[in-house]
Amino acid sequence: MNELEKLSLEELLSLQQRVATEIDSRRSAEKAKAQQEILALASRYGLAVQFAGGSAATKAAKPKSSGTVAPKYRHPQDASLTWTGRGRSPVWVAEWKTKHGSLDGITIK
Repeated sequence: MNELEKLSLEELLSLQQRVATEIDSRRSAEKAKAQQEILALASRYGLAVQFAGGSAATKAAKPKSSGTVAPKYRHPQDASLTWTGRGRSPVWVAEWKTKHGSLDGITIK
């Protein structure tokens, strides 16, 4: 009987999660180490390096904006009902499209 057979299902699932976390951590560490080695070589030969994902080692990552988006559509009878046009459309928009065929009558100009 091996050691894994002695563990309960709950213990195995916990172990699986810990192993996955450790694998991710080690991959990140190895990637960072490889990038540093590449940068050192590039620097020695005067080369510019940009890694996949678009971020160069010398550039700071741009923070993702979290601003709100202005509504693009407004219900003609109830101005409190709006939709930005992003994501799943609200029920009132689906009903409007079914009845009128397009969103022309509710577009904010």
